[in-house]
Amino acid sequence: METEIEVKFYGGFAVAAGAESARIQFDGDDLGGLLAEIRTRWPKVGELLDGPAKGTAVLVLNGRALEPMDLSIKLLPGDTLSIMPFVAGG
Repeated sequence: METEIEVKFYGGFAVAAGAESARIQFDGDDLGGLLAEIRTRWPKVGELLDGPAKGTAVLVLNGRALEPMDLSIKLLPGDTLSIMPFVAGG
């Protein structure tokens, strides 16, 4: 099943992707499949997700933070996934 999702990139993820947003069609219907497609299309984004800073990304699906991240979450056409760096303040 092919699904089209909007992905928004923020901070270093936007720099790594070379774009602030993109519409992605991918084979599958879950978060794991979408992240695999993102890693394939934008290897630098994959490096940020999987490299030394692994675990510092915040994924937000349709305005709700995915904590804990469940790769089996089903996606629907038209969903929006935002990928942003974790920000701490004081």
